[in-house]
Amino acid sequence: MTYLSTETLSAAKQNDIDAVSAVIAETEKLVSQRAHGYATGAGRTDHHLAEDLAQAGRITVWKCLSTFKGETGAQFMAYIERELHTTMRDLRQQTLNPGVSEQTTKDFELALTLALGDPYDAVRVATTEEMGPRKMTPGRAHAALLSWLGVDSLDRPHDVDEHGDEMTMGDVVAAVASVPADLLDARDYETTRRTAIRDQVHRALGALGERQRHVLKASHGISPVADYSERPDAELAEDMGVTAKAVKEARAKGQKRFSELYRAGARTW
Repeated sequence: MTYLSTETLSAAKQNDIDAVSAVIAETEKLVSQRAHGYATGAGRTDHHLAEDLAQAGRITVWKCLSTFKGETGAQFMAYIERELHTTMRDLRQQTLNPGVSEQTTKDFELALTLALGDPYDAVRVATTEEMGPRKMTPGRAHAALLSWLGVDSLDRPHDVDEHGDEMTMGDVVAAVASVPADLLDARDYETTRRTAIRDQVHRALGALGERQRHVLKASHGISPVADYSERPDAELAEDMGVTAKAVKEARAKGQKRFSELYRAGARTW
């Protein structure tokens, strides 16, 4: 429901200050809600991203006054809803995955799933036939890796919901790397990221059923299961006491569930 009248919208489109202010005030709640939604993932909200999205949303509302062709407040709010979706989706994509297209990001996420969360192995996987029609060139896969890793700041607040602005990424990296915060360098950050990725992979695997977990570990040579990555499914099936079909089904279902669990926990820091 909206209280914007046809008269107010008409005046706002003519740049009447009071009318424009009324439109901004009426759409502020919608803008804030959508910004919060697009900045939230895995149960956590990136408050800095939410602020950027909200600001972009307010600019979108202002721009829409000159492009809106309807008359009623309800029509305008529906129009705004669509435009906010496009604006915030694209800005979120650019912020979290700079320098690559949305399709490249999706393709790399598939490679990441197939590589059981290892972004460096995902670069290799992305260029193989495992990707099917979504196979990537080496250059595109490397660009996707750089985008996925991102450029982060050691001064960025970590887990604002729980710690406010008191704990930074530098504090987290220092704790994991056992290095004083003022002596940190890029290698410490990368080591910490790798540790977080490894831990997340094992948490996701641990949440799978026993058969799915065993098949995925065997398929990627994850200790303590033997490496069957270069061996036929029939051998793994025989060692497990199941059929080759059961192995294939466990792998397919396991990869799908692993993807869901891994993404739910990824990027949490």
